[in-house]
Amino acid sequence: MSKTPNEQLLFELIQSLTKSEKRSFKLYAKRSGGATETKYIKLFDIMEKMEVYNEELILKKLPGTSKTQFANLKSHLYQQILGSLRLSGLKDDIDIDLREQLDFIRVLYKKGLYYQSLRLLNRAKNITGDYRKDLFQLALLDYEKQIRSQQVFDLEEDQAFDIDVQTDQAMKRFMNVQKFFTLATRLKARFVQHGMVKSEREMNNLKALFYTNLPEFKESELAFNEKFYLYRAYYWFSYLTYDFDNCVTYAEKWVDIFHETGLHKKRRSAYLKGLNRLLQSAFRVNSISKFDEYYKLLDEFEEVEGPTLASNTQVLLLKYKAIQAFNYVFLTTEFEANEERIGQVLKEIEASKNVIDKHNMVVIYYKASVFYFALKKYNESRYYLNKLLNDGDRLRSDLKGYARIISILIDYDTGEEEYMEQKLKAAYDYIVYEENLGKVQQVFLDFMGKIGSIYPQDLKKGFRSLKAEIEKVNDGDFSRKTLLYFDLMSWIEAKIEGRSFAEMVREKTRLHYK
Repeated sequence: MSKTPNEQLLFELIQSLTKSEKRSFKLYAKRSGGATETKYIKLFDIMEKMEVYNEELILKKLPGTSKTQFANLKSHLYQQILGSLRLSGLKDDIDIDLREQLDFIRVLYKKGLYYQSLRLLNRAKNITGDYRKDLFQLALLDYEKQIRSQQVFDLEEDQAFDIDVQTDQAMKRFMNVQKFFTLATRLKARFVQHGMVKSEREMNNLKALFYTNLPEFKESELAFNEKFYLYRAYYWFSYLTYDFDNCVTYAEKWVDIFHETGLHKKRRSAYLKGLNRLLQSAFRVNSISKFDEYYKLLDEFEEVEGPTLASNTQVLLLKYKAIQAFNYVFLTTEFEANEERIGQVLKEIEASKNVIDKHNMVVIYYKASVFYFALKKYNESRYYLNKLLNDGDRLRSDLKGYARIISILIDYDTGEEEYMEQKLKAAYDYIVYEENLGKVQQVFLDFMGKIGSIYPQDLKKGFRSLKAEIEKVNDGDFSRKTLLYFDLMSWIEAKIEGRSFAEMVREKTRLHYK
């Protein structure tokens, strides 16, 4: 997700509102009906109708408003929208609700209404237990100590000891969660930046990072949050190291603990992330049966929970369904039959791209380029490749390296080889710079650099030599793992046999499932 300039923050917030949130804001804003309120509602109406932020146009529609007044008006409107969202979020966001309960407990405590404060605290403790909110439980235990220490209560030693034991247990859980969470986040960040490990050195570094930062634990003694973040950490470690069978194991554990506790209906975004990881794992182990099984869970989730999802969870659902739509096509190799479906998916993604994180946009654009390459729709494939090639950051450099290779394949397939030499050099330099160059890519790029000197009648012989050389360097080398991103061997075999890339991929898939 690109960074938004400060002057456009209000515009971005307004554009992110749903229809019901806009209605709620209008009701919230009209509660006092003063002149200031009328002015900022007018500003809201102007910005709501704009497709692109234009400050000059806004000021023209607010005659007599100075730059300073405009800045204050925007700030006031921003705060009012947040206030409205907070109020509407009370009914479906447990964290907002619990923070409000903590405020009420504190207010009653300061008023000296200790029994009322404790009564509300006990109710809040039940909620934290239902949702496994350890941090809130710690805050409530701290308040309970303060409330029960007042002289109006007959504080017993056993009671004080019990609160202390609960606090120690909650602290231990909380510390474990922080360590598991930090480890999982670091692993995911490494994947987003660089992709999977590509050498023994990277593998050893990753193992050192993982095992030195993993606290001692007994899985059977862990509480929900500890297990949740532990499974996430193990999932990412397994994914980065190509251990996709273990990815399935830990993603299943991730999803199962939500079903076992009923928290899939309460902490829906965390559950949805687990389902997406489970589908991704099924895709990586090439299991259509597992993929179908888990996709049904995703459909059931959308059908039952979809209408009541918060905005951020709706975005998660949108991008996960898009990615898994591509994965389904790549698993089944039914490219032509799914062209309309994929086209619709991409329209939905483009309509919401401002609220989808950049990493997932890179993944979706790359998958779209491969999909259209398989269909021989090279203009469409180039369109999505260019979105990656023209992007200057280092996010998912592994995919961007392969995007350069696919761009070269398109030029070769279409006979547009005028800039082949420059593209080959650019691809080689980029992949070397990003430390993504394995032996497979090196052999392939070297061959493509010499292909112009091969006589047409010798091309098949040349491709056979290329295939043999890749098979030779492929054995035991980490570079073979990058073939997960694009089936380069099928493209080479298609040239040898005079068939299409899609036909070769489809044939390999059918042989795999026999």
